[in-house]
Amino acid sequence: MIESINNEKVKYYKRLRDKKYILEERKYIVESEHLVEEAYKSGLLEEVITSSNDVKYDVKTTLVSDKVLKSISLLNSVPNIMGVVRLKENNKIVGNKIVMLDKVQDPGNVGTIIRSALAFNVNTVILSPDSVNLYNDKMIRSSEGTIFKMNVIKMDLKDAIEEIHKMGIKIYYADMNGTIDIDNANIKEYALVLGSEGEGISDYIKELSDDSINIPMNKACESLNVSITGGIIMYKFR
Repeated sequence: MIESINNEKVKYYKRLRDKKYILEERKYIVESEHLVEEAYKSGLLEEVITSSNDVKYDVKTTLVSDKVLKSISLLNSVPNIMGVVRLKENNKIVGNKIVMLDKVQDPGNVGTIIRSALAFNVNTVILSPDSVNLYNDKMIRSSEGTIFKMNVIKMDLKDAIEEIHKMGIKIYYADMNGTIDIDNANIKEYALVLGSEGEGISDYIKELSDDSINIPMNKACESLNVSITGGIIMYKFR
């Protein structure tokens, strides 16, 4: 059992919290039994870090003290198991149901959108380069492990739109004043752009898109959270 937080292996685990080091090593840390389980089922789990002797995964296992786990963890309530997970190498747009995120930086929102995307048959989620770090811990936890199963890529949205149009798929963006009322829409193949609540959709994306979609709602409500907006539209177009 590793008991010292100054152990070289422990220092290595801590470095796997840093974006630069994650991209170099092509690995990162996840916390909790659920995320470890989902990573394992997806074939991405490389190592288990735990303070428990009762481990059910047939991968490399490193036994550490609770003190060491606490030093690695980013959570207030530290789980007794963590995992070293291999990066999923996604770099191609696939399928005919696509969601694009324009400057969406809240990790909770992005994680929830990825989770909804998997639930409602979306094939690819594309994040603009200025969206949240793809391996942000809160984002991974909010996705409830669905990020291990979804084709999620970071890409310049202008390039993505050009490629999607070549695939014969229309681009729509969510807008409170959109021309298409979701109640009257019957769209099965699409690329949907969702923007940050603070800035909305970039002007250049509006110009490159084919149309816009609105969700009718009580006028007393000014707007919806981006993950809720995305979830409603994805469900309608599932």
